[in-house]
Amino acid sequence: MKELALIILIILPQVTFCQNDDDKLLIQNFYESCKAQNYSVFTSVNKGIQLLDTKQYSRSLNNFEKALIKDSNYCDPWYLIGHCYQKTGDFKGSVIACDKSLEINPNNPSALVIKANSLFLMQDTLTAITFYKKAKEISPDKVDGYYGLALMFCLMEQKESASNVLLEMDKNNVKTVKFRDNKKIKELRKQVQ
Repeated sequence: MKELALIILIILPQVTFCQNDDDKLLIQNFYESCKAQNYSVFTSVNKGIQLLDTKQYSRSLNNFEKALIKDSNYCDPWYLIGHCYQKTGDFKGSVIACDKSLEINPNNPSALVIKANSLFLMQDTLTAITFYKKAKEISPDKVDGYYGLALMFCLMEQKESASNVLLEMDKNNVKTVKFRDNKKIKELRKQVQ
């Protein structure tokens, strides 16, 4: 049974772990970027994610750290640790954890977005824009980079630039209705019109 689960984990392409939509302003989805080397590592991460959904951040951290003890090259627990730090207000810790994830996989869209969101929360909008742009380029089929970039432009009173980013998102994701139906995106569209 464990072999079957491991095979499924290896075969599956980028999987969305969950959509953490509890922030009033930011969008942060979690995408599998690295493959777990064994089932117990994957189980630790999944348990940590379940705890995230109930805002049990210290217990989530423990599970993500257990996963890293078993597999230090697994990049996903690092950005999830970054998310936990961000949720508890430790934005510098979040950036550091995301950087560790990006050392393992520089093209990790979740780590890029969580780092960008933490930088934004630290009021470093210009650096955040750099990471949103990279996330958008790496994963043009994911909402996170587009939304973050458009939000930064909107907050900087560059509404035309924000609108252009949202139009680019629509153009690149014609078949993805959920982007247009997202409450936060609808609200942002109203603000930039």
